[in-house]
Amino acid sequence: MVNAKCKSRNAAASWNRRRFFRNLLLIAAGALLLRLAVSWELGAVNGGRNSVFAPSSLSDLATYMKLARDMAGFRYEGVFYYQPFYYAVFLPAVYLFSAGSVWAVIFVQSLLGAATSLLAGLAGGRLFGRTGGYVAAILVAISTPLLLYTPFHQNETLQTFNILLLFYLTLRACDRWTLPRWGCVGLVAGVAILTRGNIWFLVPGVAAAMVLSGIRLRRSFLRQAGAFALFFLLLLAVQLPFAIHNTRLTGKLTGPSTAADAVLGLGNSVEAPAGGRNPGLPAGPMEYPEAYHRMMQRASEGVSVPAQMWEWMCSSPGSFFELQFRKLLLFWDYREIPNNVSLYGDGQFSLILRYLLPGRSAVPIALGIAGLLVFAGRLRRKRQTGLLLLYYFICAYWAAAALFYILSRFRAPVLPLVAVAGGGYVGWMFRRWKRNPAGHRKLLLYGGAALLAGFWLTSSSYDFYRENLEAGIMRLVRPDGTLVTGGGKPDERFDYGPFTFGGWSEAVLEPGGTLAKKFVTPATAGELEWTILTLVPGSVTLRVNNGPEQTLDAPERGLNKLKFPVALSDGVVRLDFTRVNGEHHLLYDSQRDYRRSSFGASPLPGEWIMRLLTPPAHP
Repeated sequence: MVNAKCKSRNAAASWNRRRFFRNLLLIAAGALLLRLAVSWELGAVNGGRNSVFAPSSLSDLATYMKLARDMAGFRYEGVFYYQPFYYAVFLPAVYLFSAGSVWAVIFVQSLLGAATSLLAGLAGGRLFGRTGGYVAAILVAISTPLLLYTPFHQNETLQTFNILLLFYLTLRACDRWTLPRWGCVGLVAGVAILTRGNIWFLVPGVAAAMVLSGIRLRRSFLRQAGAFALFFLLLLAVQLPFAIHNTRLTGKLTGPSTAADAVLGLGNSVEAPAGGRNPGLPAGPMEYPEAYHRMMQRASEGVSVPAQMWEWMCSSPGSFFELQFRKLLLFWDYREIPNNVSLYGDGQFSLILRYLLPGRSAVPIALGIAGLLVFAGRLRRKRQTGLLLLYYFICAYWAAAALFYILSRFRAPVLPLVAVAGGGYVGWMFRRWKRNPAGHRKLLLYGGAALLAGFWLTSSSYDFYRENLEAGIMRLVRPDGTLVTGGGKPDERFDYGPFTFGGWSEAVLEPGGTLAKKFVTPATAGELEWTILTLVPGSVTLRVNNGPEQTLDAPERGLNKLKFPVALSDGVVRLDFTRVNGEHHLLYDSQRDYRRSSFGASPLPGEWIMRLLTPPAHP
């Protein structure tokens, strides 16, 4: 009788698992159809003359397409500058099997997107039950950023799949601990690192999960050592051919990619923006500030970018960590930070992307943060290796992205993991609501507070910091503003933030106006670089520190940088405007306010976009 009941329960459980899997397959099929439909819409724009089939030669899309075609034709001979798996293995393989078809790439990437939805559902179900799995799979299936990237030649779709596969295989290996399973995890980790190097940040968590689960399941030390060795052997083996190739061509020991310094330097100079573009703007060029160029020059002379970052951190820790904090905060902002393609550019040609509002990032990110908050108490319990792994993957990826700089496409690979946490939150709310009718009020307060916190973090926290706190904090951590030195060039002093992520505001330039700017410098003379916004080209006639009149040309629409010598009195530059030809606007940064700028007789609520160039203190 007991055996019959056990068999009945086992049969019911097995049937429920099969039904759960079939339902996830249906969601994945829907994800596949959505991706193919979006790809068809975007591929049909302008008769096929678009970023899907003929991207701009200045974009990463065109670079990957060209490199992959060279590899497929066995014509590639240079170093691997970018992480090579996508353009040196994945794309060439698809091209070779499809005679170079872009639609074949689209179809394979659509399949990967659908598989990612399936994996998110399986991982969510494993951690949080069937409801959590269904919600996670649906959130991934309808995610507009993930849908957008599907048809384009960039590695986000592949890397998103890699990370979910790595996470799910690690979960399975922790429960069914065998050497082949951990070897498979190592192989996937190696491929993911070859696709984008920040996956190295996930490796310590995977290794820790291997050890903790091995101890919990009482695996012998010898078996654990063997699994550890096999994991790292396969992880490194897939990278070795590319590292050998680069080492042979460069003449020095290097990894499978040579771009690390450049990418790291772009996000970690003294005037680095937090990301590639201001949130919500269309795709466009990224900013490469002067400090970055000097950083790269020093790197070419033998001082690595990490060494320069260390110098900056030691000399000005407040300034260094403020930038890292700003990047950490920006990572969770729901708005798109575009690069190459964008929802507000290319995405507007897709009716699906335009009207699929639940797929925008605000909802899944808010749900995910809420899930991470409500499950935090479980981390202290035993047998929570899977939950710990989820927290580690999300937090480690967050830190890895912020160490460089923030773009929506760099954030995309973590969205399915966030969806898993969001699915867990929804499942937790449903279970608690059904099991405890008397505790609905408490549940709504607790769960609602977590969800509100999630929505505030993703919708308001970054702007709140920038508009209300940044100016005061900058006065503490950078009291003397920003100083760019090195390279045998003039020292540059200024108080404003980067154009792409600055809070730049405008004031009309009119005759009779006066502006003043005080610089923190012992120099008595230098050259002023003054940036204005020109709408109608012309010229500006002015007096500098009560000197003779001089006329400066502003010959182009857009930003004009006007340079002229200045003699300083207590570091102050005063400009009196006598004539204005054309239409020009003064620019100032309202998010940086050292109280060193004025307009007429009144203090300016920000800092003028001016740089003082003086002879280098240390040539």
